[in-house]
Amino acid sequence: MTMLRTAAKIGTRVAGAGLAAGTGYGFYLYETDEGSERMIKVYWTMVPVVMNYRLLEAKHKLVGTSDEEWVALDDHYAKRTVDKLGSMQGTYVKYCQTAAGFHNMFSEVWIHEFRKLENQVPPRPVETVYETIRKETGKEVEDLFSYFDPVPLGSASIGQVHKAVLKGTGRTVAVKVQYDDAEKLFREDMHTIRNFCNSFAPEHMVTLGALEKQNALEMDYQLEAENLKDVAHNMRKHGLMPREVVVPQPFPELTTRRMLIMEYLQGPKLGDGLRDFFADWATQNGTTLEALEAEARHRIEEEGIPDKYEGESALTISMYRKALQAYNLLVKSSVALYNGSLGWITAPMDCPDPRKIPPNIPRIVDTMMRVHGYQLLADGIFNGDPHGGNFLLLPDGRIGLIDYGATKRLTRNERLSACLLFAAIHRNDEEVLFDMSMTGGYKSKYGNKEVLMKLIQFGYNSWGKEVTGGKNLQQFVDELKEKDPWTDVPDNFVMAQFMSIRLRSLALGMNHPVRCADWWGPMAEEVLKKEGLPYESWDIEQMEKYKPELNMQKHKWGLDRFI
Repeated sequence: MTMLRTAAKIGTRVAGAGLAAGTGYGFYLYETDEGSERMIKVYWTMVPVVMNYRLLEAKHKLVGTSDEEWVALDDHYAKRTVDKLGSMQGTYVKYCQTAAGFHNMFSEVWIHEFRKLENQVPPRPVETVYETIRKETGKEVEDLFSYFDPVPLGSASIGQVHKAVLKGTGRTVAVKVQYDDAEKLFREDMHTIRNFCNSFAPEHMVTLGALEKQNALEMDYQLEAENLKDVAHNMRKHGLMPREVVVPQPFPELTTRRMLIMEYLQGPKLGDGLRDFFADWATQNGTTLEALEAEARHRIEEEGIPDKYEGESALTISMYRKALQAYNLLVKSSVALYNGSLGWITAPMDCPDPRKIPPNIPRIVDTMMRVHGYQLLADGIFNGDPHGGNFLLLPDGRIGLIDYGATKRLTRNERLSACLLFAAIHRNDEEVLFDMSMTGGYKSKYGNKEVLMKLIQFGYNSWGKEVTGGKNLQQFVDELKEKDPWTDVPDNFVMAQFMSIRLRSLALGMNHPVRCADWWGPMAEEVLKKEGLPYESWDIEQMEKYKPELNMQKHKWGLDRFI
């Protein structure tokens, strides 16, 4: 049977899931081999989606389409597709979470569904968690913990987190436990995803390769424990911790490859906390959160993503917050004073509900941009997946930085090259950016500098309308491909690019669009100066000397691309 299953896997993956699913042999594999079953489910789910969007896109180019046609397609496919992928868990959840950051590729209907999987991944039964703990430690749960909450704090693509109290010390901790089948599903799912992208979206193969390597490291929780310690050390070094941020520290003596025990931080996920506030605000102002979000979507569709935030400053909002706090205190004190005096003679007064204190979003965004700028440029150790579920709003206003499984570590050459990149973007130095790209191995058919500059801006700095002209990601990339098809692309900074995109998505979701180089350009120049390599000293020879090890990827783009 083992040989038969192995042969079945090979046969299926050579022939293609679509063909196998249409035969008796395909049904046999579906019933007897889990890897083949998941692959067939994915193709069965995704191929009709891709085909229908590509057909509508082709119609749009030939005769034009109406907004209603696109909306109808979104409404038809978004929820059912994401629900199906979410139910399969594993790597498919991870990439749905990734897709939640691509506002310029997916409509808000899709983004809304993808975001559900940042915090609403269906958890596994707690008994499976207990079993993993027994396997990892050789002890029963009650031998390690005096209390273990059976309801998880959160669940993700490869594991879930529970609140517990350590036996003996009484310390409240967060226990992150990996699913038994996580590694197996990761390997099988990546094979399917790679084949699917190779056939239907080859332009994303470079990004996929870098993400695949990085996600493989997330399977070792002992590595994540080291990441937490190193990041906390660096945040203290830069004066950010404990004043502005907190990184939960692990208990190394209790941590194993598939179980991570760390300090417990109290507070809602950043996205949840902000949504709760604006939902209350909307109700108080006679509208709904859904209406506010729809209005924001319509504005972006009509005007494109703004280039940068131009609202109230962090200082202004801070003063407003303090004024509200003083007002609430005054009202509460006045009511208490009245009830303690005249209230004895007349009727006591009810104290009105205190006014909600708005979050200081500009300050939150500024903190996150500085945190990740230092991580990337000064430390070379950064979280490549900073989505809204990886930050907590602590009761004292600080930000909790959690989940450092997707941590990328750069060599010194890579870090210095990243500094040069962001300094050049900030200075709008096209000559340096072009030389860096050529030195790094980027190749295109015509060597069109305009195309390259737009790709760099979009990937690392801004997806505002000044860059994209208001187009979505796929339209933007397709247009650039038509002007100057690129063939060889280095993958060294894919995770830095991904971090930039994730942070921009998170900030945009808070109505605070950013340009990364506004923060990271000056920081990069300061790092280069401290390391004795000021920006002005870089030339082709210097770039060659400090360029990272290259991992070139060939882009397929031609007759083999699915349309």
